[in-house]
Amino acid sequence: MNRVNNPLNVTTSADPDNIQGLLSRTEPSFASIFEYTTVGMALISLHGHWMRMNSSMCSLSGYAEEDLLYKELHDLFLPDEKIKMRARISQLLSGDIRAIHMEKKLIQKEGNILGVECDMSLVRDAYNQPLYFISQIRPLPPKSEMEQKLAESEQRYKSLIEHNPAGILTCDLNGLIKNVNPAMERILGFLESDMIGQPINHFWGKENEDIGSSDNVVMQADNYMLRVSHKNGGIIELGLKNVPIIVNGTIEGVYLIARDITQHNKDRESLRVAQQDLHDTVRRQQGMTMKFRQMRGKFIHTLCDGELLYRLGYKPSNILGNDLYKIWPFYMAANIESYYSKSWNGDQNVMYETTFRGITYLTSLRPIYENGRVVEVIGSCVDITERKRMETELRETKELLESFINNTTDAICVLDLHACVISVNAAYEQIFGWPPGELLNRTLPIYPAYLEEQRREIYEMLKAGKQISGLETVRLRKDGQLVHVSVTKTPIKNEKGEIIGFAGITRDITERKRTEELLRKSDKLSVAGQLAAGLAHEIRNPLTSLRGFLQLLQSDMKGKQHYFDIMLSELDRINFIVSEFLVIAKPEAIHYKKSDLQGILQTVVALLETQAVLCNVELILEFESEIPELICSEMHLKQLFINLVKNAMEAIPKDGQIKMTVSLQGTDLIRVRTEDNGCGIPEERLKQLGEPFYTTKEKGTGLGLMMCFKIVEAHKGTMTIQSQLGEGTMIDVFLPTQPNNGEIVEST
Repeated sequence: MNRVNNPLNVTTSADPDNIQGLLSRTEPSFASIFEYTTVGMALISLHGHWMRMNSSMCSLSGYAEEDLLYKELHDLFLPDEKIKMRARISQLLSGDIRAIHMEKKLIQKEGNILGVECDMSLVRDAYNQPLYFISQIRPLPPKSEMEQKLAESEQRYKSLIEHNPAGILTCDLNGLIKNVNPAMERILGFLESDMIGQPINHFWGKENEDIGSSDNVVMQADNYMLRVSHKNGGIIELGLKNVPIIVNGTIEGVYLIARDITQHNKDRESLRVAQQDLHDTVRRQQGMTMKFRQMRGKFIHTLCDGELLYRLGYKPSNILGNDLYKIWPFYMAANIESYYSKSWNGDQNVMYETTFRGITYLTSLRPIYENGRVVEVIGSCVDITERKRMETELRETKELLESFINNTTDAICVLDLHACVISVNAAYEQIFGWPPGELLNRTLPIYPAYLEEQRREIYEMLKAGKQISGLETVRLRKDGQLVHVSVTKTPIKNEKGEIIGFAGITRDITERKRTEELLRKSDKLSVAGQLAAGLAHEIRNPLTSLRGFLQLLQSDMKGKQHYFDIMLSELDRINFIVSEFLVIAKPEAIHYKKSDLQGILQTVVALLETQAVLCNVELILEFESEIPELICSEMHLKQLFINLVKNAMEAIPKDGQIKMTVSLQGTDLIRVRTEDNGCGIPEERLKQLGEPFYTTKEKGTGLGLMMCFKIVEAHKGTMTIQSQLGEGTMIDVFLPTQPNNGEIVEST
C-alpha cells in the first residue's frame, strides 16, 4: 500500500469538474443511496472543499448546496477542533487508519450548534491514489442519563487536560504519543499534529542519552528532569511526573505531566551563585557582619563572619548558636546586651563602640521586620582602631592649637572668600574691643576710611595666592582710637590647592612704637644734652667774670645804682637760662612749694605785655572760677607759660589775640588754656612737637617746647596741643593741685 501524507492539501485527478463523471461511472445504486439516504453525505476534495452534498446534508446544515460548494470543510465546525481533525486526516491519508469516526460541533446557518457524528473515509482509484473523501454526518442520538453524565465527565476531563497550565502528554506503553494538550505545545513549540503518533524519544532522546528507549521514559516512577530540544533549537529543562492510565485494573498508557523549569533552574543557580558570592563577601570583608534573634530570653547569634572576627581571635563556630555571655567577658556582654535590647525593641539606628584585645570597632544594628514584627537583627562592625588613634591625635592637636590661639596675645581671625569673619580669638577683642559675636559673618570694621585702598590691595593679593607678612600699619578700635599693628595674612587652601578662605594674625605694636619713639627722643636729648653742656660751660665763664667786674665798678659809679641793679638782674636771668640747658644735660633738683597760680600768671602777662603791644597782639587773662593754691616750682611754671605765650606771639603775623583761660576741673585739677588765632600747625607735625631740634620756626631749635613738656611732666600734669592750619592753636595744660600729696619734694 502506498501512503500519501497530504491532509487536505494534495492535488490529484479528482478535481471538482470530473466528480460527476466519477459518480456516473459508479453503480447506479450508490448514486441513489447518496441522494436519498436520510444520512447527510458529502464528497470533500483533498484540498478540504465541499464538492457535493445530498439533500439530507443541506437540511442538517441549513445551507443550500450552492452555498456550501467549494467552501472549506472546517467552515461548518468549531475552530478549536481544526487541529485534531487535521491530525486524524493525516493518519487517514497515510493509511494508518481506514476511517475516522468523530463527534463534532456543527455550526448551522442560523448559528445554532448541533452535536453530530462524523464518519470520514478516503476514496482511491485503481492505482490506490487518493481521489476524494466521503463523509457521513448525522445528528447525535439523545443520550441516556448515564451517557449524559459520562459525556459531562469526559468534558470535565477534557477541560482539565486542555486548560491545565502544566504540559500533559498522553502515550501508550510503547511510548507512542496519543494526545498533547495546548500547554505542552507551548512548552515544546511543536503542534499536536507534529507529535501524535511519534515516539517520545523523537523529541528528547538526543539530549538525554542515559534515558535510553521510550519504554524507559514511560517506566519512570519518581519525579525526574529531562533536557529537551525546543522546536526553535534551544534547550529547555523539564520537570516531569508520570501518572499511569489504568482501565479495568490494567495500565494502558501514561500521562506525562511536565513543567518548564528552565528559568527556575537558572534562578536557582543564580541564587546559589549569589549566595556563594554573599558568603565570600561576608567572609572576606575587612569588617564583620552578624545577625541574632531572641530565643528563650537570650540573644542567639545566627550569623557572624568577616576578617574582623578572626582578628579578634574568634571563628564563626565560636559565635553561631551562642549568646553574648558565652562569647564575651561579663562586663562586655552586659554592656552589649543593652544595645541588643534597644534594637530588638525596634530602635532603627543603634550604634556603639567596643574595645577588645586592643581593637576598637564600631557596631551598627538594624532590626529586620516581617508582618510588622521584629524577627531578627542584623549588625555591621567596622574596625575603627586607627581612626580612634587619629581622632585622639587630632583632638590633642586641636586642643593644642585652640590653646595656642586662645592664649596668644596676637589677634587671630579667619575669613571666608568674601572677607567675612568665620572666627576670631579672645585677643581680638582685647586689641580691637570687638566681641566675637558682633564680628561673625560681617567684614572687619577695623580699617580707617583713608586705608580703604590698602584693604582692597591686601585682599586682591590674598586671592592671587600671595602672603602679606609683617605689614606695619594702623587699625581702628571699636572706641575710635587708632592702634599701631603688625599684620600677617595668608590664604587658606584645601587639599586640591584651592583657596577657601584667609587667615590673619595681628600684633599690637603700639607699645613698641612708643618705645621706639622714646628711644628716638632719648637720642635727640642725648645730643641736646651734650650741646647744652658745652654751651653752658662756654657762656658761664665769661658771665662770671662780667658779674665780678660790675661788682667792682659798682662802688665808683654813684648816682647810677639802678643801672647796675638792672644789669645784675639780667645777668642772673642769663645765668638761669644757661642753667636750664644744664637741666637737659644733667638732672637738677626742683624745689616745690605752695604757690598762687593766679599771681604766677599775672607776672607772666606783666612781663610780656610790652612785647605784645609791640607785636600788635592783645594779651588776655581770664579766671573762670576761684583757683586754689597748688604745690609747684614757681620759677619753672613762669618759664612754662612765658614760652607758650612767646610761641603764640611768634605764630601771629599781625593784629592777633592770645587768650589765657584758667578753670578748675573737678576738685584737684587746674586747666590753663592758651589760645591764639595765628597761622596754626599742620596736623602731620603735631605729633612731633616737643622733640629736640624739631621746630616750626625758621630760627628755632625746638628746645623751648621740649622744656615745656618736661616741666609739665615734672609737675605730674599733662599738656595737649590742638591746631588747625590758618585758624590758630589751642594748648591745654592740666596741673594737679597737689602732685605729691602736698609734700615739698625734689624731682629731676
